[in-house]
Amino acid sequence: MEESSVHRDRLSELPLSLIHHILSFLPMTDVVSTTILSKHWENLWTTVPCLHFCYETDDEDYGTDDEDDRTRIETERLHKFVNRALILWKGAKILKFKIDIQSSLSLVSDVDINVWMRFAVNNKVEELELEIDVCGEHWAPQCLNTCSSLRKLALSGFNLQILGSPSWNQLKSLRIDMINGGCLSGDLINRILLGSPELEVFELKLRDNCENLNIRSRSLKRLRIKNIYLDSIEDNPPLDTLRICCPNLETLEIVGLFGEYLFTDFPFLIDATLHFHIVGHVSACLIEFLGETLKQVLSTIPHVEKVAVSELFVQVLGASRKKYLLSPLPNVKFLKLDVCCFELSGTMDLFVIFPNIKMLVINKSLQVLKPLDINAVNYLAFESHIFNSFLLELKTVEISSSYFDCSIFGLKSFC
Repeated sequence: MEESSVHRDRLSELPLSLIHHILSFLPMTDVVSTTILSKHWENLWTTVPCLHFCYETDDEDYGTDDEDDRTRIETERLHKFVNRALILWKGAKILKFKIDIQSSLSLVSDVDINVWMRFAVNNKVEELELEIDVCGEHWAPQCLNTCSSLRKLALSGFNLQILGSPSWNQLKSLRIDMINGGCLSGDLINRILLGSPELEVFELKLRDNCENLNIRSRSLKRLRIKNIYLDSIEDNPPLDTLRICCPNLETLEIVGLFGEYLFTDFPFLIDATLHFHIVGHVSACLIEFLGETLKQVLSTIPHVEKVAVSELFVQVLGASRKKYLLSPLPNVKFLKLDVCCFELSGTMDLFVIFPNIKMLVINKSLQVLKPLDINAVNYLAFESHIFNSFLLELKTVEISSSYFDCSIFGLKSFC
């Protein structure tokens, strides 16, 4: 009895659903490798409901070989593995299908992607992630537009072309990233939202001018917009407009800049991240523009409880709070501040706008934009200006910094 117990295959005795769950965390190369475990596992991989094809090439593997030869070898290897895996797969349904290809070579064509995506769509895929960081321009397959089984969709490295509205009646989460070539318009976003009546999470990263962006949805609860295109702006404010009408929104994150912010009230919003981000010189004209922007945005989030802001936000606040008579937000209990090496001249104005903070998190960036004289200036020392009422409310301070010990409110924080 003891001998049979020693040789007992306890792993194979696990319920099939549990085995599938464990394998769902592995890429398909590792999942297929389980065939060597035992005869019982020989074909088990062909029934997994989660298929993750992750592929990355390393230039060092080829030395100085001709790039055409490298492309041919890697393309054959990728296509052979993916196509054979899909041919042998005989599961009941695909819960999650992921293609993640990172390479400086042109390894896949739109034809390849269409074939693989049609396979996923025909098997009622629920979660689909397409992340292609390879040479060339790619278009998202048209078959995705009518995939009514989708509950989560993430596209990175693709242009979108949708005629009419998509049939995403069950879609809960949508992420669109790295859309190039001017193919993402405000009208397209409108049609996507119209075709996604149950959408709750929407993440959008812009890398090209989107003109006027109109986000209108009653189901949306979390919205994240990152405007990479305007990072290099210097003297002139942007011209595009961001409109948001999402009455049930709970979390809002905006990174980058838009020319105008037209928001309806967010009665259920509790978490807001406002990161004005500009690379280069910040002119007086831009400060003036950002002051107006700050007034627009803050007036629409009176009920927010958690706020995260950038250092530029603080600088603008210091220059514009009195001019624009910004009203305090007394419901804010949590404040996160991301800073670099600038002097925080608007810090005190920040505490006037958020007078009832109970937890303050200061995240000191590792990016050094100018020499830091530790002995001359302590950028985070402002305890002599803190109001007594503010100190009575504040319970917790967290400071993340690898440069120096910070003295704040008479306390020491070692990070």
